[in-house]
Amino acid sequence: MSLFRKPIRHWIQRLLENTILKKPSENIYRILGGHIYFQTMATAVRLDLFSLLAQRGKMTLPQIAEAVGIQEKPARIVLLGCTALGLLRKRGDRYRNTWLAGRLLDRARPDNIIPVVLWQHFINYRAMAHFYEAARSGSHTGLSEFQGPETTLYGRLTHHPELEKIFQDAMESISVQSNRLLAEAVDFSRFQHILDVGGGNGSNIIQLARRHPSLRATVFDSHSVCVLARAHIRDAGLADRLDSIAGDAFQDEFPAGVDGILFAHFMTIWSEAKNRELLRKAHRALPSGGAAIIFNMMQHDDGTGPLSAAMGSPYFLTLATGEGMLYTCKEYAGWMRDAGFSNVFVHRLVRDHGVILGIK
Repeated sequence: MSLFRKPIRHWIQRLLENTILKKPSENIYRILGGHIYFQTMATAVRLDLFSLLAQRGKMTLPQIAEAVGIQEKPARIVLLGCTALGLLRKRGDRYRNTWLAGRLLDRARPDNIIPVVLWQHFINYRAMAHFYEAARSGSHTGLSEFQGPETTLYGRLTHHPELEKIFQDAMESISVQSNRLLAEAVDFSRFQHILDVGGGNGSNIIQLARRHPSLRATVFDSHSVCVLARAHIRDAGLADRLDSIAGDAFQDEFPAGVDGILFAHFMTIWSEAKNRELLRKAHRALPSGGAAIIFNMMQHDDGTGPLSAAMGSPYFLTLATGEGMLYTCKEYAGWMRDAGFSNVFVHRLVRDHGVILGIK
């Protein structure tokens, strides 16, 4: 004799939840629990769980708990989360990395995204609790999480060397992942000297210089970042062709003598008005036949996505500057033409990236 009633309504509801409603229901859970799911992954990364499994292969819960140095119950909770999120697979009593986790979250992999996870955890996560206030005020209220008189995150990070390093490591990781696309999409052999505005620690130009042995390039960034860039360039053995110049992209004119000006992951930071001014300034600095190059993740022209744009845009509003977002290819191309570039070309790439190239 059964102790349970089995109304047909419950059977139909379960069928719907496991078929038609499965994806929408999972999406709601991912939205409601996004903060928990991220911290689950970040905790696993900081425990070096994915590197451990990459080295040792399949492991049991007790083996994992002992190896990462935590008790079995919290280890079980971390493993539950990572398995539910599709980062781990469990067969019997043993866990292993999924292909994506092994590729992106194993510290031994040169193209891992661990620096990006740490950037999100130590910097962005603190600020994004202020998104509501930022949306109401139209200003980057999340900046209050970081001490300093400067009006942007980048300025305030100079007071926090450990956080600035986390940030620059993340930017380098993003550059390594995405700038291969730039190097493959644009023929930089046509240029003699590139100026990389907001070029960070030099990862962009190092990659381009290795691909084009005759190319010279210069990072144009703040003083503290240029110090990092010079050290990185020196360690790469490219100081004979690469250098850095400290300056303010909005207060100073761009250095003369370059025939290409690159804005890589830079214009997402600023307002439309400031981006237009940067392009006008680039047009003034370039010789006839020179080119400005914009390389970014791009929002769809119809404003429907992608997820990368939906994730990145609140960061620029709430924390970075209070001004930027991920713009569309159509917007960038229009700004270039208005700045005086007569020939403007748009090239859409994978991973939601695009290149806009304008020739003077």
